[in-house]
Amino acid sequence: LLAAAARGERHDRALWTATAAATGAAGNSTALVGTPETVAKALLDYVDIGVTTLLIRGYDPLDDAVGYGRELLPLVRQELAHRAGGGGS
Repeated sequence: LLAAAARGERHDRALWTATAAATGAAGNSTALVGTPETVAKALLDYVDIGVTTLLIRGYDPLDDAVGYGRELLPLVRQELAHRAGGGGS
C-alpha cells in the first residue's frame, strides 16, 4: 500500500491513497473518491476483476451509511441487475 501511495495519490478510476502515505498505511487508509456515479463504477471495476466482498465506510458512519444507501448502492445494484439481464429498477 505504501508503494502504491508513493507512486501518486490517485490510482485507477477513484482510488485515493494520500491518507495511506500520511498515516504509514495504518488502518483503513485508502478511499474511493468522486461522485456517486464515479464510485459506483469503481466498485464495479472491482467486481469485474473478481472481488466478491467489499467493505465500505466513511468517517461519519451513520450519515455515510445513509448516503451510500440512497445514492451509491442503488447505482451498483442497477448496473449488476442490468448485467444479469434484469434491466435494473
